[in-house]
Amino acid sequence: MDFSSILVPVSGSPSDEQTVKLACELLKPSGGNLFIIYIIQINRSLPIDAVLPSEVMIGDNILKSMEKLAEKFKHQLKAELIQAREVGYAIVQEATRRKVDGIAMTSTDSKMFGRFELEKSVTYVLKNAECKVLLWHDQKTKK
Repeated sequence: MDFSSILVPVSGSPSDEQTVKLACELLKPSGGNLFIIYIIQINRSLPIDAVLPSEVMIGDNILKSMEKLAEKFKHQLKAELIQAREVGYAIVQEATRRKVDGIAMTSTDSKMFGRFELEKSVTYVLKNAECKVLLWHDQKTKK
C-alpha cells in the first residue's frame, strides 16, 4: 500500500523515529509528501499565540532530528511547529488542511485505574480523522 502523503505528529517520544521511518517506507517511492509536526499544547490561561521559548526550542530540536532521519528517504518533506489548545484536534485539522492520505502516530502504554487506555489525542484522531490512521504502539519498558 503506497501513500502519496502522510502526516506524522511527533512529541519527543523514543517511538517517534520508528513512526517516521514507517511513514517514509509507506510513501510512494517518488513524489511522496511527508509532513512532520510538533504540537505545543497551550494552556487555556494563556493566549493561543503565547511565546514559549523553551517549548519552541524543544520542538525545533525534535523536528530537526526527525528531518535528518527522513532526509535519506528522499521524499518531499515539510516540518512545522504548531501551537494548539488540543493536540488531537490540531492533528486532525492539519491532516484535513493538507489533504493527506494517512496519519502515522505513536501511542504509548497508558493505564487508568489499572486498565489500558488510549491517550486522549489518539482517541480523538481515531474518531475524527478523514483519512487512514496508522498507530505505532510501544509498550513502556517494565521495571
